[in-house]
Formats: sequence, C-alpha cells, structure tokens
Amino acid sequence: MIAQTLATLSLMEQRGTGFARMRDAMLDHGLKEPEITQQDGFFVVTLPGPAGDYERIRTPENAGGLVTPAIEAVLTARQKKMLTLLAAGEELTSRRCEMEFGVSRPITARDFSELMRLGLAERIGSGRSTRYRAAIVK
Repeated sequence: MIAQTLATLSLMEQRGTGFARMRDAMLDHGLKEPEITQQDGFFVVTLPGPAGDYERIRTPENAGGLVTPAIEAVLTARQKKMLTLLAAGEELTSRRCEMEFGVSRPITARDFSELMRLGLAERIGSGRSTRYRAAIVK
C-alpha cells in the first residue's frame, strides 16, 4: 500500500515498470529482448548481449526511422500500415481505415488512440470531419 501511494505521488516508479524499460532499452540499442522466466518463485532475467557482433549496437538517436524498435514492437500490423500511410503524408479518417482494413469503428478508434498515445499521430478536427496525420516531431 505504501509503494502504491508513493507511485501515485510520483515519488517512485510503479512496481514492475523496470521489465518494460529493460526491454525497450535493449531493443532500442539493437539487441534482442531480455528473456524473463520464473524459476523456484524467483524471476530469472537473461540479458542477451551482442554475441561478438558489436556493429549491431547503436544508440537510439542513431536508430533512424519514424519510431524506435521498442515502439514498433508494441504496434499491431494494422497500426504499422496506418503509420506507413501517415508517414507518407496522408491524412487518415476512421471511415477510410474501416474500409481499407475491414475493421469496425471501435477498432479504428482504439488504433488511433494508441498511435496518439505513443506520440505518432495527431487528431485534426472533430466530429464527422475528424482526421489524423503524422505527429510533428519537435
């Protein structure tokens, strides 16, 4: 209860967030994801190294591309296609995504919400004229 209160007050991180940060950092630096297993009631974390291939290690700033590998790993195939269209300068609507990907409105709304949460897309307009474009990197 104390840990939950401290996390709510932003005085410490939420328990369990270290696993996601380790995974993201490894992917962003060109390494494989850590392997997390449980053995005898304990977590066992294996951090795979470059296996002698030091050329594959990179810093996130030099990773290039629209998104880091860690963010790309959490996107669905449909969200990646949507992001490709946005990156090409197209503006997307829910209706277009429904027709193009054969999904329902709630699914496209969830996809756009996730892309906006990750800072990859921004909403323009409201109501029936709502459309989305690639977020401007500042």
